[in-house]
Amino acid sequence: MIAKSLRYRLLGAASIVILIALQVAGAALLVLFERNVIRHVDLDLNAYIEQLAANVARTADGGIEMPIELADPRFRQPLAGRYWQMSTGATSKLHSRSLWDFDLEVAFPEPRQGVRYMRIPGPDRQILYAAVRSILLEPDSPGQAELRIGLITAMDAAEIETLKNQFLGDMLTALGLLAALLISAAWVQVSVGLLPFEQLRIALANIRLGNAKRLAGNVPREIEPLVAETNRLLDAQDKAIDKARARAGDLAHGLKTPLTALTIVAQQLRAEGRCDLGQEMEHHLKGLTSHVERELVRARMAAGSSVGHRTPVAPILSRLVRTMQTLPRGDDIEWDIDCAADLRTSLDETDLIEALGNLLDNARKWSKAEVRIEGSFAGDHIEIAVTDDGPGVPAAEYERVLRRGIRLDETKPGSGLGLSIVREIAETYGGSVELSGGANAGLTVRLRLPMVRASA
Repeated sequence: MIAKSLRYRLLGAASIVILIALQVAGAALLVLFERNVIRHVDLDLNAYIEQLAANVARTADGGIEMPIELADPRFRQPLAGRYWQMSTGATSKLHSRSLWDFDLEVAFPEPRQGVRYMRIPGPDRQILYAAVRSILLEPDSPGQAELRIGLITAMDAAEIETLKNQFLGDMLTALGLLAALLISAAWVQVSVGLLPFEQLRIALANIRLGNAKRLAGNVPREIEPLVAETNRLLDAQDKAIDKARARAGDLAHGLKTPLTALTIVAQQLRAEGRCDLGQEMEHHLKGLTSHVERELVRARMAAGSSVGHRTPVAPILSRLVRTMQTLPRGDDIEWDIDCAADLRTSLDETDLIEALGNLLDNARKWSKAEVRIEGSFAGDHIEIAVTDDGPGVPAAEYERVLRRGIRLDETKPGSGLGLSIVREIAETYGGSVELSGGANAGLTVRLRLPMVRASA
């Protein structure tokens, strides 16, 4: 169905957009999280530097000392991930117990440049994220000079990566659930949004099948113009079909009268002894009459096939059989009808009467004593089988007898148009005609026609 296909395309497009948007949002959230973690780490490392700067003291020999340990116990545990170091150059260095015997090597900034943050090598092949700063220590007594001290506080950078990876895992889980929720919501939204178009498709199908004449029902305001234009188009089509039928009827009446008059003239010529001229004129007039009738039927079928119909089969078969019984030999034949009561076709009633009438009339002419008529469902078609107990037709002649104007027995009345008309009517509506039986075994003509489906 068109609406279902459109629903899948829209849902696919919406899903792709949702996934791309969530990927972009996830990448942005990961960057923001990392920046906030780094900012928090910077504050902690800077606080440690402030504590070192506040507690460092000079010794009597001009060195430095740290009389008070920092509160975090990880500074006192070897390789615990928290480190500090202070130095006055190559001559004097102090560091936390966590560094053990490892010296951190960095280029210290000028005191006025404040704190710098960088990644440096650490103990046990760790990569450290460090805060580095230089301070000037005032002299304690006259004669002492200012002492420049380099301060370093650092932490294992793997902790930042661990936090980042943990956040990434939690975020992917949350975004996965969010994607499922958003795609489900998109499915509901698309389904609800396309529901009016699905109803419109069903309404159009019912018009095509003859279950309705016009689009109706409550529709959203956005598609009301489409419904109105479609109904106007159907009105215009009905008017065009009515005009075509009227013109076909006018043409029939306009041509039949002069053709009849010319036929009478041909008969008078033969009566006056001008047999050759009269016979030739009558021959051409018969051909012209058959051609006109055939084209009129074809025009009517073309008009009728564009409109959905709901023509019941059983009542028409009953009426046609009663008509056949009034014709020569019709009352002597046993007509056996076995047709489903709910059998309906999308053929115009006039075309169905003409097709079945030709089949029954052909069976009447050739039958010996019995004609059996069966109507049944056959998949998405209906099948009407007309079987007579006449001499039948050789299988090699099946295609030939379905051609226009072909008669296998010239002693039988007719023009040879019956089966060709039935075939043309069936094919115009998307059906078919099949022959079976054989010589001296009767003939079965199976007429397959489109079935009317129930209203959706």
